[in-house]
Amino acid sequence: MSDSSPWTTSLGGIKVPPLQPVPPNLAKPDDALCDICRTIDFEPSAFFIGMERDGPSLPSSDGNGSEETDGDDEEEEDGDDDSIAGSDLDGPDLLDEDADDDGDEEEDEDEDDDDASDMPSESFAHDFINLGKITDVRSRTHCPFCRLALAAVGGPRVPSTKNGIPVTVEVSIIKNGVSSRGNKLPPTRVLMPSVSAGDEFVDEAAVFPEIAVLANDSPAGPLSLVRPVCAEKIDFGVVGNWLAMCETFHGDECRKKPGLEGFPVHPATILKEFRLIDVEEACLARATSESRYTALSYVWGSAKVLRTLMSNVESLEQPGAFNTPEIHPQIPLTIRDAMQATKGMGIRHLWVDALCIVQDDEGGEKLPHIKQMNRIYETAEVVIVAMSGKDANAGLPGVRPWTRNYEQYIEQMTPKLRLGIRTSYGNDCVGSVYGTRGWTYQETSFARRQLIFVGGQTVFLCRYAGNWSEDRVVEDAELVLAEMLEGGGSSAWDGDDDIRSYEGPVQNYSSRTLTFRSDVYAAFAGVAQRVRDLLQTDLCHGIPPRYFDWCLLWDPMNAQARCEGTPSWSWTGWTGGVFPRIWDWYSPKIKAIQKALKVRTWIIWYQRVAHDSTECRLVWDYNAGNAGHKHTQRAKNFYGGKAQSRFAIDCSRTHPTERTLTGAPTYYPDILCDAPGSGFLQFWTVAVQFRLDKPVSSEGSATKTWFGGHTQLGIFGSSGRELGTISVADVWLAKSSLPLTREFILLCEARDERAEDYKYDDEPGWRYKVMLLEWHGEYAERVAVGSINKGDELEGSPVWKEIILG
Repeated sequence: MSDSSPWTTSLGGIKVPPLQPVPPNLAKPDDALCDICRTIDFEPSAFFIGMERDGPSLPSSDGNGSEETDGDDEEEEDGDDDSIAGSDLDGPDLLDEDADDDGDEEEDEDEDDDDASDMPSESFAHDFINLGKITDVRSRTHCPFCRLALAAVGGPRVPSTKNGIPVTVEVSIIKNGVSSRGNKLPPTRVLMPSVSAGDEFVDEAAVFPEIAVLANDSPAGPLSLVRPVCAEKIDFGVVGNWLAMCETFHGDECRKKPGLEGFPVHPATILKEFRLIDVEEACLARATSESRYTALSYVWGSAKVLRTLMSNVESLEQPGAFNTPEIHPQIPLTIRDAMQATKGMGIRHLWVDALCIVQDDEGGEKLPHIKQMNRIYETAEVVIVAMSGKDANAGLPGVRPWTRNYEQYIEQMTPKLRLGIRTSYGNDCVGSVYGTRGWTYQETSFARRQLIFVGGQTVFLCRYAGNWSEDRVVEDAELVLAEMLEGGGSSAWDGDDDIRSYEGPVQNYSSRTLTFRSDVYAAFAGVAQRVRDLLQTDLCHGIPPRYFDWCLLWDPMNAQARCEGTPSWSWTGWTGGVFPRIWDWYSPKIKAIQKALKVRTWIIWYQRVAHDSTECRLVWDYNAGNAGHKHTQRAKNFYGGKAQSRFAIDCSRTHPTERTLTGAPTYYPDILCDAPGSGFLQFWTVAVQFRLDKPVSSEGSATKTWFGGHTQLGIFGSSGRELGTISVADVWLAKSSLPLTREFILLCEARDERAEDYKYDDEPGWRYKVMLLEWHGEYAERVAVGSINKGDELEGSPVWKEIILG
């Protein structure tokens, strides 16, 4: 690492690190562009558009990577020099043919930056370059551009054929420029390779990879070009500089709580004993509200992890405890590296779950900490994300010298031009264990800033920084301001008037796995707190009571298996992802949903307190706004709407029968709820008997669903007419043979699909949602949810029946 190389300061006041040397001998003796790539204009002037930017550019530290024969760049005009900065590239050929004079600020800001039609180079006159079949590209091992394009799309992981169709490689040509405060930064041309197989999607390939000019070779400053990465270790001066840039330019916007206005409340003001690792003193320390800290998000995996226990907490609070011969070897590498990384960023404290929570203090501080995970992670200055680690001993690549297996792809096209891959961290995240684990979901959801260790390098994310990585130059005020003007990146939270602030996290979290299924509520506890803040509702076994009926209508996303420790009516009762989609078939707006629920529902929902108790409590009381209140007679529905007469039977009884329950399982404690119950619902509704068989309508003509592990069946009434369809799990269907008659209950009114012209409340399209039941003695469980038209319940011999649903 060129530690002695000077840093500079850009016009916007940002400190700029020196460029690393380019690896020597990029060009192999037998390298030659193939016939296709030889038609591409690899003259540097074809890649730089517009006038050279005023002001100083990043210093080039080319080292042995340049073929310069004379250190004086001003006198070097020899064509043998491969450094673009040393070649004659500042003449008229560098100008965009469509550019006006430099005083013209009337340029159309809406001009399509991806349009390749104005490219002066003949080879760039078209939107893309066809490199042919990927098998042919692989065979052209002596062509540097084919090698680079192949590496960019995914290399060996991309198949040669997809469903029998040959995979081909194309290269799109885009202009990469940003606008800031009316000043358009001179764009460069970027090549974007991709693969296809006819109409087939090649999901093994990288998404939107980019090939750009090496920053060392830029005549106009290396903004957003490819930066050589130091193979030895991470330069935490660069990382600290990213943090300083975020603080300076983003300011309060990156200090606010994700999804909410206002700033995080420091956990030390809420938790009785909030501990942090003091990386200077190498011990645990009691935090104060002034303690700045990083937080680690990682996978425990099968590694043996040192844990703080009631028996060792006092000894771990002694200065130097983590450096002792007895303790130090027990600390997993990922945690040790996180301590070093924290110190490298100039921050004194680090939070790690295994060490900062007393793990066996079940009746004391452990549960309060779990419930405050949102505040712990959102208050951290930066969350260190061990994305590439499969367990706690994987370490953080690059923190210790020569610990990252990183190969940066840079190729020399001509003596005057070198190109490299500008990575996107999302491609490196594919297949990571980290992305499949349940606990890690909320940790990154609440992070205001993230330092992600992935793909052998580090990536910085915050509200506005979408991909500040070691291999691209981002230290430029105009670029930073342009990112801010674009509005920032996506968030897990959609605000306080949007049901997706609940449905989005549920969809993402439910698709992940847990080593211990009993953690299903604990690993979601921080999310539950944020849902409470945004939507003003508690959670009952993962379902928000204020929107209870419609939130029971979730669909499976893939093959599912029943979990015995949680109720079947909740998404928590199943492994496999779920798709809650009120936002899709109705509206995401909370106020609209609340209004509709007063009209479209009839069940009064109660939860049994315990199996050996006769007491039942309302899941939610519209008068009190929370659970725990006993039922009083009322002519209103569960949400306070006027009770309606829908069915041609007596539906007057809604109060639960006083009874105990025998032979029922005990579920995991509902730590997300202020007034938890047994997880068994007791309520009255319409019950019907329908026949299930292979579908005959066009709606159900394809028996296999778009999501795996399920089969679509037709719901048939007494007339033999198909009333609707329902998708059931294949494992459930395998226990019986078609046709079969089963009991259903009517849940509520809802839609199957979005209304035309967003006329959500117009009557056409509203149906009855029905739940297929499977009985286990005194209680039933959910099998699946389908729908029928209003009035079709008459073909199922409807009765008003009390149900206990577990």
